[in-house]
Amino acid sequence: MSKQAKKARAFFRNIKKGDPAPIYYIYGEETYLLDKALEAITDLACPDGTNDFNYDVIQGRDIEAGKILSCAQMLPMMVDRRLVVVRDLQEVPPKTLEPLEDYFKDPSPTTCLVFHARTINKSIDGRIGIVRKLKKAAEVCEFKPLYENEVGPFIQRQAKSRGLRLRREASAYLIDAVGTDLAGLDQAMLKIDLYMGAADEDTPREVTVEDAQAVVARTRNRSVFDLTDALGDCDFQSALEVLERMLLDGESPLMVSHMVARHFRIVARLQDPQLRNANNKKAASTVRVSPYFVSDYRRDARTFSPAEVRAIMRRILEVDIGLKSSGVPDRVILERLLTDICFRNLVRGDDNTGRQRR
Repeated sequence: MSKQAKKARAFFRNIKKGDPAPIYYIYGEETYLLDKALEAITDLACPDGTNDFNYDVIQGRDIEAGKILSCAQMLPMMVDRRLVVVRDLQEVPPKTLEPLEDYFKDPSPTTCLVFHARTINKSIDGRIGIVRKLKKAAEVCEFKPLYENEVGPFIQRQAKSRGLRLRREASAYLIDAVGTDLAGLDQAMLKIDLYMGAADEDTPREVTVEDAQAVVARTRNRSVFDLTDALGDCDFQSALEVLERMLLDGESPLMVSHMVARHFRIVARLQDPQLRNANNKKAASTVRVSPYFVSDYRRDARTFSPAEVRAIMRRILEVDIGLKSSGVPDRVILERLLTDICFRNLVRGDDNTGRQRR
């Protein structure tokens, strides 16, 4: 188990003990664990549930230091403490937090203040002064994506919690079919749970590889590779056809967005001058992908400029927000993303340094 995975497990263990900390800072790329951490903190801080008097959520672009202070310094009503959650901290400049420096030194004992940041598309520079001060004042945990060899225990725990006993071959199949995305694996286990029927209180339902294959198709990885291949070739029609197939197969629109984001994050890392001349084995090890696929990522690292890749990542962030909050149909939002990438409608003016496709 990696050092980071051990820290995450220790964080969840500590959440179950004692009183909540006055300040938490939770962030990372693994959104499933990040959401679970926020749920655990909420349960600890509000054991009787949340209500409008004692629970505030400040979201993304609405984040202002004055609003955070006002909510955090308000006294709780008929409960021991208030819970204030600042979501999507990655959406605002770190300097927004500077007026909170004094609060970090002397936080309210009757408030649990949680700073939450999803860094899957946009990171926060931990070297900035106010971010360092936040980390010093808070209970901190970063949730990084798990390595493939760390996913097996997660699947087994998910199976056990549902009264299932997963055979080793079935577990290996799920990792191969779904990958290391924990939200996708959790969804796969839910499908298997429903497929296996009612549980026996005394006997766990044994899941064979045939059972797993019956409800979890080996299409997720292949579909996303087909989609990113089409995007790399700027082949809009093919990309549209793959997207249609993925949605018809029940793929979550948000998961499609995350898959495309992951692809271009790897492309961005391979544009680092230190990796441009590295051999495939070293490059694959550094960005944590199979050497078999690293040539495809390198192709896109050559054919999209760094400015275009940065613009694509910004665009995907907008798509992510739109899928969660916009009234526009999900399919339309994703089709617009494909259009922008395939027709290079992302970088304007002097920043457009991209080369033409082959």
